[in-house]
Amino acid sequence: MKVPKGMTQSEVLEVINKICDRYAYKFKFGYFTPDDIRQEAFIIALDALERYDESRPLENFLAVHVKNRLNNFKRDKYYRQNQKNGDDKQEKLNNSKKFLMDTLDISNIRDEKEKSMRLEDVFVEHIANQELLEIIDEHLSVSLRSDYLRIRDGAYVPKPRREQIIAEILEILKDHGYEEG
Repeated sequence: MKVPKGMTQSEVLEVINKICDRYAYKFKFGYFTPDDIRQEAFIIALDALERYDESRPLENFLAVHVKNRLNNFKRDKYYRQNQKNGDDKQEKLNNSKKFLMDTLDISNIRDEKEKSMRLEDVFVEHIANQELLEIIDEHLSVSLRSDYLRIRDGAYVPKPRREQIIAEILEILKDHGYEEG
């Protein structure tokens, strides 16, 4: 961490924490909690110290830089509902971001199917059953676990990874006597 002349490391961290606290609640959205935003702001502020011009006040520099970067972060991750402007590229981007806004309740996955994940019918049919969830939790490979948990929490997971998880879940279900159809 670059420490500006005339300041101690603890003074710099105090300024950074003040900025992070200021923006944590203002920029929370979707499944990003204030703690997530605070962490993102902290990383942004540390990164910005490399470009700090010591002729300006540190707090002002960091406040502007962090606010602008958080605006970009929110813009890039935020789903805007009911935005139909005829631009297919923008509409696809908007659709891919909707997972950030609408969390998925796994116990009610049948109703959420069309709105969020568009999973195969057999997967949707079986996943709501608690017994099956326990089987899946017990047998799902470790490499897929974090993305599987993100799906269960309603977070966005890229389609190829989601399909890989679904394929493994279907295989687990088949191994435990649940046939497709």
